[in-house]
Amino acid sequence: MQRTQIEGTLPIAINLVVQQTPVKLKKVIMTQMTAIESIEAVQPGEYIAISELAYMTKLVDDEGNQHQMKYIDLGHSSRKNLAYLQDLRDKLDAKEEAENSETEQASSEH
Repeated sequence: MQRTQIEGTLPIAINLVVQQTPVKLKKVIMTQMTAIESIEAVQPGEYIAISELAYMTKLVDDEGNQHQMKYIDLGHSSRKNLAYLQDLRDKLDAKEEAENSETEQASSEH
């Protein structure tokens, strides 16, 4: 099953260390998660919203390599990033609904 995804750019870069080199990443790809993944994403003591958004989001470097965002990456970044990813998730949800609606419409026409 192809999962719905959406791309975006964080307002504030997130610092990662990739192969012992510090990088600042702003480009993201967010992918819709399953119900089971939604439960698995949250660890004891973590905030649900941050856990789910981090789980859904990959940071993309200049070469196009994707790096899984971690809870700590988002949790210790700017509040603007949290707000941006919440908005991006709303857009992803709308995109998923639209794609599902198109699929249902195409199925009913056959």
